[in-house]
Amino acid sequence: MNIKLSEYIGEFSYLGTTLRQADIEPMPSLSDVRQLIALYGILPLGSQSVHQKAPLMKTLLLAGPGGVGKRMLVHALCTETGANLFNLSPRNLSGKYPGRSCLQYLLHKVFKVARQLQPSVIWIGDAEKTFYKKVPKLEKEMEPKRLKKDLVKLLKSAKPEDRVLVVGMSRRPFDADLKPFCKVYRKIILIPRPDYASRLGGLSIVVYIG
Repeated sequence: MNIKLSEYIGEFSYLGTTLRQADIEPMPSLSDVRQLIALYGILPLGSQSVHQKAPLMKTLLLAGPGGVGKRMLVHALCTETGANLFNLSPRNLSGKYPGRSCLQYLLHKVFKVARQLQPSVIWIGDAEKTFYKKVPKLEKEMEPKRLKKDLVKLLKSAKPEDRVLVVGMSRRPFDADLKPFCKVYRKIILIPRPDYASRLGGLSIVVYIG
């Protein structure tokens, strides 16, 4: 989808400074989210020189409840950088490429093409399912943990000059085995629910009195 980052509407939280002064860490504002997406995603993917000078960022996790704009941010990331999007979500791979060797072949091809067509974004929706502690009975046929071992190996093989970013999305990160999950997704951006104040600043409101 052709979406610009500026379409993710939301203002800075001025209350956040007050909360920090009281030693309370506030929820990130929607303005903070835009800034982090630009800093860790758009700038390194969009510019080879920035990518070479910035700390190496192979993965990024967008965590938050449903309907807060995680998927929109993935599309905005691709739009702003001209990146190609590859979908390796467990649901998208369900029933496809059966067997370990077929899956390894698929991942090898996806990463190879992603490097050739860089900048590229490899999107993994419901990222926590790849690292389930215990797979629910209703999802066993989907084999959500198929990617776990091979994904880690491929990330280790990624070269510093590759402008390829793996972006995970998760509504329930606490369902994952957190130790291996956090080893893969070292940078996590929390996407909060929008509140009235943060949306109000970005919207034009017309009041009719009659």
